Amino acid sequence: MTTGSGGARGGPRSRSTANGYRRFRRSTVAVLGILALAAAGLGAAAVLRGPKLDAGSVNAQSVISRAGQKLVLHADQALAPVDASQVEVTPATPFTVESTGADVQITFTGVLDYATAYSIRVDDVEGSATGLRGALDYDFTTPDVDVTTLLRRGGLAAGADKPTDQIVRSKLTAGDGAGSEVVFEAPRIQQFQVVPGALAVVELDEQGASSLVVSVEGADGASTGGTVFTPAGGRIQNLHASVSAGLFGYTVNGGEDAVTGRSYQNTLFVFDPKSVSGKAEEVTGFGGEPLRVVDWQFVPGSSSIVAQSTDQQLYLLDPIGGAEPVPLGQHSEMRDFLAGGLQLVVADPAGTSTIDLSTGQVAPLVQDAPDVDPALYPGAIVTLASGATVRQYDEVDYSSAAPVQNSVIVYADDAGTRELYRPASQGARIRGFCVSPNGQYLAVETIASGAVTDGYPLPGYSEMTTTFVQIASGTVTRSVPGFLPDWCA
Repeated sequence: MTTGSGGARGGPRSRSTANGYRRFRRSTVAVLGILALAAAGLGAAAVLRGPKLDAGSVNAQSVISRAGQKLVLHADQALAPVDASQVEVTPATPFTVESTGADVQITFTGVLDYATAYSIRVDDVEGSATGLRGALDYDFTTPDVDVTTLLRRGGLAAGADKPTDQIVRSKLTAGDGAGSEVVFEAPRIQQFQVVPGALAVVELDEQGASSLVVSVEGADGASTGGTVFTPAGGRIQNLHASVSAGLFGYTVNGGEDAVTGRSYQNTLFVFDPKSVSGKAEEVTGFGGEPLRVVDWQFVPGSSSIVAQSTDQQLYLLDPIGGAEPVPLGQHSEMRDFLAGGLQLVVADPAGTSTIDLSTGQVAPLVQDAPDVDPALYPGAIVTLASGATVRQYDEVDYSSAAPVQNSVIVYADDAGTRELYRPASQGARIRGFCVSPNGQYLAVETIASGAVTDGYPLPGYSEMTTTFVQIASGTVTRSVPGFLPDWCA
């Protein structure tokens, strides 16, 4: 019989190997058990945790142009009902809240600020299935906007050496060191307006006759332009634009139809730069009768129009659908719309009121009266959606060759009156101002001391600038060359 160190069954080597297998099996089972417990724990942790944000969506362009826009936050699980007390928006802005399933919908009741970082936190949200709580956090930044101005150079009296007038585009919040882009040039520019992809310009020839030139941007980025037909000899005035509808509108006065002999008197036309016909359409009154217009505006965010006829009657008009005019009553003056809404401000000897175009309701407008030196001469006034007023005042000396010596713009609300803007240069004065479409800024047209009129039918002055001022703080964002910013037209 031959024996070896581990070859016989039942020998020491066989017993050692068997023991090793048993230890391996026990270790494997233990490891698998630990892994199973860990996996179960992770699975339970995944299920038994508070809600977290899965996705958020908001149209950042829409929230700076229209009220009532929505932000939707989608959680990773269904939620118990959420109310407004759980939501914080920074910077503060009015909102309402609705929730359903895993979604929280925040509706901004006003228009948001330009170029501003917003943070939203929904606190103490509860999972409807787990009962556990968490928080939803979301950040977004609204875009900066372009503002376009008209830079007149040299005036009509400059003759053949007059440099071309320019239409200049600038960013609102870029700061004074940022550049501006010339987007259009012509010898004499009376007025302009812009919509996405198109620019309308009222040009003057050497005799002062006006024509409407529209430039449209193609898919390749190149622009093509042409002159829009208007009655011969007519003066083109009151050019406005609907940015949302992509339409231009203007009045023609004094022209005559070469075929019918009809004379145009303050006749309103609307032009669609993308129309195949390339023709402007007349806006008419009842039964298609001519409508003589002394003032008019597009209704914000639409193609509808509010126009005031020569008898002071206001009408709501539908130039695209062709519906009959809707009378809005007689009023002495049509001013402007409150920012972000459909309330038109009108003025009468008895006071100021608003017309809500969504209901037709007329209501008195309570305006906060500025407390200023009685010697100051009151100028243009604008009412904000909050009821606060912004008004220009001039220091006048009628014994001087230039009666207006200085200007100031003040802000008045329930808390009192504060100075909002005063030109930095001594002797500079304010030509006019308007409020940005979202109600955040003023665009202030400033005339330098010693500036001379340029002699245009719609007059400007040499060395004019437009300054952008934050209404809430009085902070000047920047100044750009030119006047007639597209906000104000």
